[in-house]
Amino acid sequence: MSYSTPPGGPGNAGPYGAPVQQQGWYQPPPPPPPPPGNSGEGKGLKRVVIGLLVLAVVALFGVGGLALYQAVGGGSLPGARGGGDEEQQILSSDEIETLLNGRTTALKSGDEEEFLKPFDGAAKDKQRKIFKNLRKIPFAESKYMVLNQTGDGSNEWGSDVKLTLDVAFVHQIKGVDVRPVSEWYRWTVEKESESAEPRISEVGGSPGAAALANAVYYPAPWDLYDDMYVKRQAHTVTISARKNSAAADRFAPIVEDSAKKDLELWGSNTASVPNTPEGFLVVLEPDRKTYTKLYNNNGDDVGWDAGQSVPMPAFNVGSSGDKDRLEYGGARIKMDTSTSRFTSSTWQAGVGDISRHEIAHALVQPQDPGAYGDDEKTSIRAWAVEGFAEYVSYRFDRARGDARVRRDLAGEEFSGQLPGQDFELEYNSVSANYALSYLVMRFIAEKGGEEALFEFVVDHYRQPTKLDQQLQKAVGMNESEFETAWAQYVRSSI
Repeated sequence: MSYSTPPGGPGNAGPYGAPVQQQGWYQPPPPPPPPPGNSGEGKGLKRVVIGLLVLAVVALFGVGGLALYQAVGGGSLPGARGGGDEEQQILSSDEIETLLNGRTTALKSGDEEEFLKPFDGAAKDKQRKIFKNLRKIPFAESKYMVLNQTGDGSNEWGSDVKLTLDVAFVHQIKGVDVRPVSEWYRWTVEKESESAEPRISEVGGSPGAAALANAVYYPAPWDLYDDMYVKRQAHTVTISARKNSAAADRFAPIVEDSAKKDLELWGSNTASVPNTPEGFLVVLEPDRKTYTKLYNNNGDDVGWDAGQSVPMPAFNVGSSGDKDRLEYGGARIKMDTSTSRFTSSTWQAGVGDISRHEIAHALVQPQDPGAYGDDEKTSIRAWAVEGFAEYVSYRFDRARGDARVRRDLAGEEFSGQLPGQDFELEYNSVSANYALSYLVMRFIAEKGGEEALFEFVVDHYRQPTKLDQQLQKAVGMNESEFETAWAQYVRSSI
């Protein structure tokens, strides 16, 4: 989720970002805490929650993955549709397939001239930059596939046809993605006559997956940056614009150290959990508009987040068997380096906090089956999503976590209730909900042990409807008993 000043947030939001589904880190405003009521944070959180619900719908219907792909042909290109007896087929499905396969082959081989061959005008200039950027990424897989075709490539006059293709750039980054994921483009393809070569005159983000524009995961950094800077380390691929490379070099070692710590902590407590990422892609961006636009072409700005871990649906075409069909293939982490986590005198600690938080979200993301709705009783609890990321963030500095709890709960009227799915309803600030979620995870770890905590989180992600049984296993209490005991723990901690 996003992270504004404290880390966390329901369903992937919070002091780090948006709630459940778009995890991040919330960066709270400086003290004193904002007044209760119609605060900007509350409004922002509502928008985040709505966004998460949309993503849940996307996950439910398989948008960006197998379900929609099968709906438009299941691997075969759409054939010509409509057309009378006198219409001539000017642009064939074979030519379209050649367009895609040619770009796939040229990208893999590094043949820039061949890659750019069918593009015209401004589209060609833009694709030249994208090609150079993509060649810097360690892809295990990268290919272009048609998702949908509008127009059948025929014309009764035998010339001048135009159609649009919604194209998935299917890719898997080595060590980062546990399954291939996809970004959606729209290509405008034109052909002057039957003997002419097809040309791609326009390229942009797809207007939407089943009318949901935030499901296309466009633009990626390779689309936004004229010259993309990539720093590859053992566990991280850190990206920025070339003009911001000095700042990226300053922050990247802390991001890498955070990844190493998170992976070691995860490994020591979840040795048998499959589909664990081995590394993470992190985009560092100081311009707020650019940061907001990354993986979110709508450009909706929560306003208080300092970072987000964006879940990437798996593109499961060709996977073998249901057990291999994960809903999420990985995550993309982005951080706003203009926020105080990166600019204060204690920036080293701030960057470490937010990095561990967002990486924790990305670590557990593949365990989410994405098959649940927005009902609190059937969804992954927001306090588990953001509380786990907060726990990992402060696992290496308990004193820092304690200080944050005291600050974020100062003046708060504690009701004894666990935070709900909307981090605005029970308590007055997003920060308070993050702090309380952190205390939920810490209570489980102290009561049942850290390994029990990690097992609880993994099980709850996989089967959120079984919360009562999961709590019984972790701490020997049902949900009601747990909430009562936890409330006592909170009162003794603040």
